[in-house]
Amino acid sequence: MAPVLRRCFAALFVLTGLVAQTNLDVAGMPDDAPLAVTASHDGTKLRIVADLQQGWHLYGRDVGGGQPVAVKITGGAFTAGGDLATPTDAHGLITGKAELTLPLRRTVSGDALAATMAFMVCDALRCLPPIVLELHTAAAQPVQPAAQAASRGPCRVLLVAADESERTQRIAHFLRDRGFVATVTTYAAVTAAQCDQNDVVIADSETFMAVRGKKVPAERFPTTQSPVVAVGFLGTRVLEANKVAMACGYI
Repeated sequence: MAPVLRRCFAALFVLTGLVAQTNLDVAGMPDDAPLAVTASHDGTKLRIVADLQQGWHLYGRDVGGGQPVAVKITGGAFTAGGDLATPTDAHGLITGKAELTLPLRRTVSGDALAATMAFMVCDALRCLPPIVLELHTAAAQPVQPAAQAASRGPCRVLLVAADESERTQRIAHFLRDRGFVATVTTYAAVTAAQCDQNDVVIADSETFMAVRGKKVPAERFPTTQSPVVAVGFLGTRVLEANKVAMACGYI
C-alpha cells in the first residue's frame, strides 16, 4: 500500500473511531491472585482492564493503605503522554471490573510497547504481597536477564587495590578463572572513566593491620555510576568519602 493511502486510511480510522487495538501479553500474575488483568493500546492510550473478585480491591491513590497502582512505559514506540487515570470510588479504591488508561505519546514508528504495572491487591483484612506485571506486545517482549547478560558478554570487573601485589593478582586470577573480565588498578591511579566502563567495581582491602600506615588515597575514590563492592578498612574509607551513611555485610 502506498504511503499516501496508508495515511488516508489512518485518518479515516481516527475520524470514524475505528482505531485498531493492539493486544498486550500480560506476565507475572500469581496463580492464586484474586484478579485478572488484560491490556491493549490503540496508539493513543494504553488500556488496562482489572477484573477483581468480590471483596478485593486495588488502590487508585495513596490513602495510607496498600501500594497504589503504578504503570510505567519501559520500551517500544511510545512514552507516557500524561497521568494514569483510575476509576476509584470515594475511598480511593478500585473494585469490580475497572479500566485504567494511560495516554501515550509516540516516539518512533510501529506499535511495539512494553510496560510494567505494580500494585497491591487487598481485601478488608489484609493486603497480598506486591505484584509487578510485565505488559508487552510481541515485538517489545522484554529481554530476560540471562539473554541480556549474554548479549553484553562476560561481566567486566575493575579490581581496585592498594597496590598490584601478589595478593591482588591472585584475586584477579580468581575472577578470571570464573569467567569475569578483570582489570586491576590502584587507589592512586583509578579514574571515574575506568569505573564507569566496568559492570562492577571492587574496592579491595587487606586487613586493618596490613594497610595501617600506608598512604592509600581511598578517600579520593571517584564517583561512579557502576555498583561498588567496598571491602574492609579501605572500603570503609571509600564509603565515608562518598557520604554513604550505612552499609552492611562481610566478604
